[in-house]
Amino acid sequence: MENCILKVKDLSLTYYGGYDAVGDVGFELCAGEKLCVFGGQNQGKTSLMRALAGLEDYSGSITLCGRELKDIPAEERNITYSFDESSLTPRLSVLKNVVKPLVLRDCDDAYIASRLGYVSELFGIEGLLNVKVRELDEVQLCRVLLSRIFIRESKLYLLDNIFGKIDYSVRRTLFGLLYRAVTDSDAVVIYATDRIVEASTLGDRIAVIRGGRIEQIDDYYHLYKNPASLAVIRGLDENVGLISGCLKKREKGYTVKMYDGEEVGVFPPIAENYENKMVYACVYPKDVDISKNADGKWRVVAMSGTKDGNLALLIRDENFIYGAAGDLKRGDAADVAIKCAGNCFDKVSERKINIDSEK
Repeated sequence: MENCILKVKDLSLTYYGGYDAVGDVGFELCAGEKLCVFGGQNQGKTSLMRALAGLEDYSGSITLCGRELKDIPAEERNITYSFDESSLTPRLSVLKNVVKPLVLRDCDDAYIASRLGYVSELFGIEGLLNVKVRELDEVQLCRVLLSRIFIRESKLYLLDNIFGKIDYSVRRTLFGLLYRAVTDSDAVVIYATDRIVEASTLGDRIAVIRGGRIEQIDDYYHLYKNPASLAVIRGLDENVGLISGCLKKREKGYTVKMYDGEEVGVFPPIAENYENKMVYACVYPKDVDISKNADGKWRVVAMSGTKDGNLALLIRDENFIYGAAGDLKRGDAADVAIKCAGNCFDKVSERKINIDSEK
């Protein structure tokens, strides 16, 4: 890759007792590129970040600006690693906390003053510099944390869920500040999050991680269009329904035949040798028509609000779909007409069996 700054190859991390926290991770990032590591809790995000920072013993190779980091201590790498506000020292002032990374590296006073002025204005902490960290509220703590992260000019920033459990409405503002700081930098940034909105907004590419392994790395559009696995699409869109059944080849293409005999057409082309195998198929709300019927086979089990209106979650056997709620309420029975299904996945491996298509 041209202008490659960070190259990770065959990175693995095994904890004491044989627990494989990270397995065979590899990617390359060029100057200024932002990568978001996206996944749920306990999927390996923090372990991956700690390995990249040199805080864990790992196998494989990490090369930064052409320099192999394997035998270089964490404190000597040109990397800034940060997690949440617990990394701040409560008894010290905001000023001492923020400038600490530069003081430890014996930076001159003029440089420290210049960088302090930059982050103080960017993150709005000018009036907090003489306040002790223990006296700050949660939002102020995050502003101080962001200031300490970006006061140091690094080649690589590793940001691991730095907003913790902050309320979503407040987090949006803080994320906006982070976005501004990141886009203002030509450094490589890796940001770990469990929120797809943040990942798709900040990341040039998104690495979907599950069980310590990268399922797929791509931009949001291509992840959504051509997901490599069921975990990818379910992570990107929580309103994607799933039906399961046997894949059948018909005159007009493939269908998924559910247990009661109903068949749903599958629109993308399917790879060969999957006929008569059990699969999952994605169903999108726009492809679902629902009509209330006391004798219907589907039952509403939950309701959710989206920007496009209320959606109803309906269950039938092990199948579940989402559709426009209309006048439905929880507990209602309904008839469902599925116009078509999208990407299909092998039921055992959960890997995609469609042929990639840009159509």
